Amino acid sequence: MDVLIAGKGFIGKSIGERLSSEGHTVKYLDRTDGDYHIDICKEFGIDRSFDVIYHCIGLAPGFYTERNYFKVHVEGTRNLIKGVDADRIVYLSALGAGEIDHSYFNTKKKAEELIEDSGLDYTIVRPSTVLGHGNKMLDSMRDIAFTRIFPNIPTQMQPIEGDDLVEILYRCLDDYSGEILEVAGDEKVSVGELARDIYREEGYSCHLVSFPVFMTEAGLLGLRFLPPPFLPENRVLLKMDNTLEENDAKRVLGE
Repeated sequence: MDVLIAGKGFIGKSIGERLSSEGHTVKYLDRTDGDYHIDICKEFGIDRSFDVIYHCIGLAPGFYTERNYFKVHVEGTRNLIKGVDADRIVYLSALGAGEIDHSYFNTKKKAEELIEDSGLDYTIVRPSTVLGHGNKMLDSMRDIAFTRIFPNIPTQMQPIEGDDLVEILYRCLDDYSGEILEVAGDEKVSVGELARDIYREEGYSCHLVSFPVFMTEAGLLGLRFLPPPFLPENRVLLKMDNTLEENDAKRVLGE
């Protein structure tokens, strides 16, 4: 198949490599590093058709403004649908899209609706936090691991291994038509516990400091003059678990 990977981040590049290894023809669309150097926030057109688009372009949750999210997730998705002639699209969304009242998740949901209304055959994949280098939130934890302290935030997550997500995306190449797949790992952990695991990987111990969520919220309000992720809107992320009871990963991976 002729496949276009939109976004050459750590997930886009990995699924592209997997597809290439299976004999598919892969091209990348990326603002800075691709066969098509295109910013999807602007209208564009490609003079070539594809069997499938993998739409992996997105901004990290909690690090950008509502305007940024709308421009990339909503306007970018609209431009991608209009600018590329394809039969099918696989969209990398986010677990919590349409459920968590935060601009990241709200705009992911709007992008999903654009895809559902596009007339294209589609599959939407909503992953939990993806483990691996290239995840902006986890990389931020790695950057401060030398401090050996982290707030004991109790919010629950259910991280998925990057390799498992790539395998799920690969199996969506010509299957799971019209489905929304919600995928996560096997274990639920708190943000504090996840930080402790990240610190350990970096060779540091981690002392989890008791820090009530209401104080974290107040801190975000008090630091509103600073850039992301110190945004008042991110208070909601500290209170909303991002986990699953029915995990489609098990069905897709055959576990």
